[in-house]
Amino acid sequence: MLFRSKIDSAENRHSFSKLLDSVGISQPQWKELTSIRDAFIFADDVGYPVLIRPSYVLSGAAMRVAFKKEQLQNYLEKAAEVSKEHPVVMSKFIQNAKEIEMDAVADNGELVVFAISEHIENAGVHSGDATMALPAQKTYWETMKRIKHMTKEIAKALEITGPFNI
Repeated sequence: MLFRSKIDSAENRHSFSKLLDSVGISQPQWKELTSIRDAFIFADDVGYPVLIRPSYVLSGAAMRVAFKKEQLQNYLEKAAEVSKEHPVVMSKFIQNAKEIEMDAVADNGELVVFAISEHIENAGVHSGDATMALPAQKTYWETMKRIKHMTKEIAKALEITGPFNI
C-alpha cells in the first residue's frame, strides 16, 4: 500500500503540488476544475495562455494550450466530460520557456545517476516526440545545479528506487 501511495503522490496533481511546496519547488499557478464556467474564470484570473490537461496525468497526454477564450471553449467541448468525476487541470502557460528533462536512477530516494537534456523547441505540449539534445547545450550551469537539487528532493520525498523522468 505504501508503494501505491508514492505513485499517487507523483501522479495526483494535488498530492504532487503539496510535495513540491513541502520541498520548496515553485510551480505555475494551477487549479483543478469541474465546470467550463470555472475554467473561464481561472483563465481570466491568471491570463492567457493556459495549459489544459487531465487531472491525473503528468505526461504530455491529452494536453492543449489555449491562447484565447475561443480556443479554451473549443478544447473543453472536445474533451471528455468535465465534471467532479472527470476534472481537468489548468495552469498558467509560461511562454518562451525552455523545457528541460531529467532522466535519473535512484536507490531508496538517493540519486545514483542522472542525465539532463534540453528540448530543441520551446516548452509546449508534446507526447514524447520532442527533439532533445544530450548533454544540454544552452542551459546555464546554475540552472542544471538547481534541477539536480530539485530532483534529489523529489526522489527523496517519493523514496524512489529505479529509473524515473522529470
